[in-house]
Amino acid sequence: MHGVLRPVKFQNFDTWQRDRFADYGGSDRKDGLIAPDGALYLIKYAENHTRKNNLDTSYVNNALSEYLSSHILSIIGYDVHETVLGTRNDEIIVACKNFVPEEQKLIEFGRYLRKHYDSGEIGRVPGIGQIKDTLRKDEDLSPVSEQLWESYCNRFVGDAFVGNFDRHMGNWGYLVSRTGPVRPSPVYDNGSTLFPALSEHAMKTEILLNQKEILKRTLLFPKAALTVHGEKVSYYDMLCSDFEPEITRAVLRTVPVIKEKLPEINRFIDEQEFLSDVRKTFYKTMLAARYYFLLEPAWEICRNRNFSQKAYERLENGIPYTQAVFEQDYAKIQTDAIRRITT
Repeated sequence: MHGVLRPVKFQNFDTWQRDRFADYGGSDRKDGLIAPDGALYLIKYAENHTRKNNLDTSYVNNALSEYLSSHILSIIGYDVHETVLGTRNDEIIVACKNFVPEEQKLIEFGRYLRKHYDSGEIGRVPGIGQIKDTLRKDEDLSPVSEQLWESYCNRFVGDAFVGNFDRHMGNWGYLVSRTGPVRPSPVYDNGSTLFPALSEHAMKTEILLNQKEILKRTLLFPKAALTVHGEKVSYYDMLCSDFEPEITRAVLRTVPVIKEKLPEINRFIDEQEFLSDVRKTFYKTMLAARYYFLLEPAWEICRNRNFSQKAYERLENGIPYTQAVFEQDYAKIQTDAIRRITT
């Protein structure tokens, strides 16, 4: 068992029956289980990882991130799938309860996208124009396209908070019945959040002791799994530019709720007995940074309609938010402001 977690109060899934009909896609190692009460669960395993630098861990904490971010998003008020952290055959897993009602089916957004675009036009990360075009054109989606787009934009703000870099076209979808309207599914696939490949040693010695490294992981990366003119966008640019007005409205709706829920989120993290003190401090610090230096400034900009022209121009011209741009922004941030998230 990986040494990062303290295996206390974990659900043990060794006696649960395997679901032989489970057929889950995606890149993570998965399986299906049947609970004693007959409920179906998808389980995900923490995976080995090839280290790219001395900050990486030797395995990906995707199971831990799935559990933590799902609960954090639920605290904020998102409709999120139910997750339980546990072990099976001495491996750490996260069990995700099947949320698809009988007589309905979960259809990933990518399935709809492929109905309207040739394969050569589709990348793993969709373009904002492709999403809006598909919602508008698809026979099943168009009657509720405004609701579905609002749901996407609301989720975008939540992903900005937890640092999701992989909300690709297979990681969100819709619940569909034979006759009723299409509706957004609960939020699922939250494993690519909270820096799952970062080692605990790096958290302690390289990040928490370095204000600039904290801010890099707030403004510079991770980028969103969304493209404009073929370029993955920075959360900062999309939240602060009014490039997409519905995202501006999502910022105004969602950020005040996140502010209100920050103390509850911190208590939730502190209550996780299996987390080391280093991890608790890291997660709380990074969430505070992403709120105070990304979301709160975006809310002020959107509220005052004082949008960033530079951010808009970068999006309009397919220019990424670069290290050089970050250095300019970092120079404007006062050290005493950074102390709010490190003390």
